[in-house]
Amino acid sequence: MFASSLCKLLHNKKYYTIFMTRRFFLSTLASGCLAAGWFRFAEPHWFDVTHTQISIPGIRPTRILHISDIHISDGMTRAELEPGLRLGLAARPDLICLTGDFVSYTSGFDREGLQRLLRLAADTAPCYAVMGNHDGGKWLARFGGHRSTEMMRELVSSTGVRVLHNQAALERDLTLVGVADYWSGEMNPQHAFAGFRRAGKTVVLCHNPDGKQAVAAYPWDLMLSGHTHGGQARLPLPGFRAPWAPVEDKRFIAGLYDWNGRQLFVTRGIGSPKHVRAFCRPEVSVLDLG
Repeated sequence: MFASSLCKLLHNKKYYTIFMTRRFFLSTLASGCLAAGWFRFAEPHWFDVTHTQISIPGIRPTRILHISDIHISDGMTRAELEPGLRLGLAARPDLICLTGDFVSYTSGFDREGLQRLLRLAADTAPCYAVMGNHDGGKWLARFGGHRSTEMMRELVSSTGVRVLHNQAALERDLTLVGVADYWSGEMNPQHAFAGFRRAGKTVVLCHNPDGKQAVAAYPWDLMLSGHTHGGQARLPLPGFRAPWAPVEDKRFIAGLYDWNGRQLFVTRGIGSPKHVRAFCRPEVSVLDLG
């Protein structure tokens, strides 16, 4: 009886249109809810451990674990981030490079949780870091954050991680040069490169890949950056993949690139600010140099 009545109604063009419109609406709503749930509760936890071979002749093989954009307490907790870090540490890196944005705000964050993550890294291999735009400085001060990165530098240093704030260091047969964030007002590449003894090849740690222009006049072979989150919320459409990446030069969003005879690697970052990722999994980057 019901089926017969429904068939009669659907043969009526008016009722058929109403029925199909509602059906389409409910189907679209259900699909949207499923997608939102995936982007909010699943993808931020689906860490992508990538392995990238980077050809740098003249050095002994070196494995670098590159971690960036932790953004602790901005949706992702220490307990949620630690599995991603441990996946990277399981690759047994010779060296760990952290390229900034440890927090989203320089107050009200999980200080103890961040220290635990950083100690875990520093206890595994020699660990070096630079600051990002969310770790203090001129840009963050506009939003009520610390005007200086000093507080965050001291916190990171207290865990055994060596902070390179416009400084250089020698590790294995690599020279590591760390510069302050491009937006922070503290970036001083002249000081970072002044008087340093170049050993083998040089790797620059710079949070924002746009900073490449500021260090273009100095000698380096590879630059490691984060900041972009790979776009974080991407659109699976050709030519329109990362519209919200916070960089001027949108040619360099994620992955390994050649730039003016040098190499640039941009990681998508391990954290997920606001606990959101869409078609852009958090990345744990394992780089094999040699």
